[in-house]
Amino acid sequence: MKETDLYDPIKTLLTSQGFTVRGEVKGCDIAATRDDALWIIEMKLAANLTLIYQALERKTATEWVFVAIPRPRSAKSKNFVKLKKLLKKLELGLITVALDSPLKYAEILIFPGGRDNKSTKKSAAIKNEIAGRSVDSTGGSTKTAINTAYREKCIHIACALEASAPISPKDLRAIHGLEKDTGGILNSNFLGWFNRISKGIYELSPKGQDYLKENAETSLVLHYRSTCNSR
Repeated sequence: MKETDLYDPIKTLLTSQGFTVRGEVKGCDIAATRDDALWIIEMKLAANLTLIYQALERKTATEWVFVAIPRPRSAKSKNFVKLKKLLKKLELGLITVALDSPLKYAEILIFPGGRDNKSTKKSAAIKNEIAGRSVDSTGGSTKTAINTAYREKCIHIACALEASAPISPKDLRAIHGLEKDTGGILNSNFLGWFNRISKGIYELSPKGQDYLKENAETSLVLHYRSTCNSR
């Protein structure tokens, strides 16, 4: 089993309840929003102190924090019973995933004790990140680049430059529907994907070209290439 195996069943469960679910958001394995509610889920293949510490840290953003683990072989095992008692005392929720079942489904066994929706900088940042992503990343991933909202904007810009460069940020926004921060992203060039060839004029850098080539079959590149080439 891998930690990422827990993700799809949990996402299916939350999506069926009307949540927008994203993996790897601001350090959280899973973050989900529905209206003003924010739920955070931390996953591990076994319950341990690291999982508990991570979950408690997430309570600075919302009271609706769950830990998620594979379902135990026996619900009456001493360790599992003790875990449930501990989580209730800490006001943390519990989700189990039936990875040993052909259906591989998730269940909520304990709801967190807290009931308020916190409004903090952390919760706002997580909600904004979820709103800014159109394609998901698998929660629990540690060896792959996470498609943050910023990275997604860069991919959109790269595909637009591929279709229309050399071009100015103003014309990129007008032609390809890019956002107001396009000029700032091009100027900072954090990922090294863009080249400024003259004042206010940009093109795709060799590094940006390589990224699009190497990731040509990924959802984001396919989506934004299709969108940009159709304009």
